[in-house]
Amino acid sequence: MATGAGLGPLVMAVLPLVGVVTILQARRKRRSGTVVPDAEIEARRAAAAETERRMASYLAQRDTGARYDASLEEINEQETRR
Repeated sequence: MATGAGLGPLVMAVLPLVGVVTILQARRKRRSGTVVPDAEIEARRAAAAETERRMASYLAQRDTGARYDASLEEINEQETRR
């Protein structure tokens, strides 16, 4: 029983140390320029770029009033997609 009670503070001391070591390793990799591109990060960046492109297109369409130049069927399709 006494061993289990003593592990709580030990874990609380080790976790910040692990975090600091991880931060320092990442900083060293960034500074040396040896960061390997991650496919997941690239996919997120591509998705964010696509979202920004769509938003810019939407805002441009909204600002020019082009929505009202479209046929009623196209407007209904846009509304049902939302």
